[in-house]
Amino acid sequence: MTDSARVIHGSCESMRELEDGSITLTVTSPPYFDAMDYTKFDAKDRSKHKARTYAEGFDGYQSYLSLMQRIAGELYRVTKPGGVCAIVAGSIQSRGRCYPIPTDLSQRFRDLGWELFHELVWHKGRSALDRAGVFVQHPYPGYFHPNVLTESILVFRKPGPRIFAGVEQETKDSARMEITPLVTRDLFNNVWAISPVPPGRLDHPCPFPEEVPHRLISLYSYPGDLVLDPFAGSGQTLKVARALGRRAIGYELESQFVELARQRSAEPMQLRERQLILRTEAIEGDPFVTRHKGDRAA
Repeated sequence: MTDSARVIHGSCESMRELEDGSITLTVTSPPYFDAMDYTKFDAKDRSKHKARTYAEGFDGYQSYLSLMQRIAGELYRVTKPGGVCAIVAGSIQSRGRCYPIPTDLSQRFRDLGWELFHELVWHKGRSALDRAGVFVQHPYPGYFHPNVLTESILVFRKPGPRIFAGVEQETKDSARMEITPLVTRDLFNNVWAISPVPPGRLDHPCPFPEEVPHRLISLYSYPGDLVLDPFAGSGQTLKVARALGRRAIGYELESQFVELARQRSAEPMQLRERQLILRTEAIEGDPFVTRHKGDRAA
């Protein structure tokens, strides 16, 4: 395990502390547009952080995307040729409209020279946002809204040599992954089943589970590499990076989370003993039945 991670209180729009080409891997989850107001988060009243409207925090969706594009450019600068940037993001459904954040972020990253290397899906195993209740009450066309079960993991790569180029065999051996049933039945796939962090477990409105950065850091970096989280939040990425023998640095704009990230980055990694895998199940009959006026039930 390396020394404690460095957490910088400031915006990742300008990461002056980082030299050009110094980062091997970025693992992060950007702020949710119009879904979480991090400035209002209160661990004792967890409803407050959901009060953000379109007029607060950003002038609008395009303003949000412009901010993300500026950050993508700064990430490109600090990433070494061949380095990787993994972004965890999900679309937002609000006021009758879907905001395709992963799609729009992908376009802006690629416009700046990033290559889309892998596209993964984080399946949370249960709905993080239940929307189907209206359809249960009104089972007619036009009332449907799907439950939200997934987020995207966009893995970008800066053009250059692959990260294993020039790595000594001893270092490769130290990063060797054991091929377990979880690896063959879940990690090998482009859909990863990982339970979210239970509500109230951490003093942050939306931390992602340690299993997400654990997989990404294990797959896209080697011990000794410098790993960045420009939205450090609860410190999950930094904590896991240290536990895996990587160096870690993060940026956090909200003062209430800076100390949390610093504290948690020094704690031991805690992966859950029980992990999910996706399974399919066959059921009898049609997926749904539409009855027309005058039809009788069988």
